[in-house]
Amino acid sequence: MTNTLETEVLAMLERGGMLTADTIARNLNTPPWRVSRVLHTLRRNGDAFRNRQAQWQISAGQRRPRRQAAR
Repeated sequence: MTNTLETEVLAMLERGGMLTADTIARNLNTPPWRVSRVLHTLRRNGDAFRNRQAQWQISAGQRRPRRQAAR
């Protein structure tokens, strides 16, 4: 089950590719600590990963269909 912020972060990663947590927070007008929490939750679920430059992206093959992301 995803919450609204998780859905927004996933949507940003789908169209934005590799983004830092600060960039995502700035674009969503959300505190960076909240975005960081969501990103780590997505990482634990296998939906996203972080590279060595602290950039996040969606895991290969983990793109969710629209109807699941809207839940």
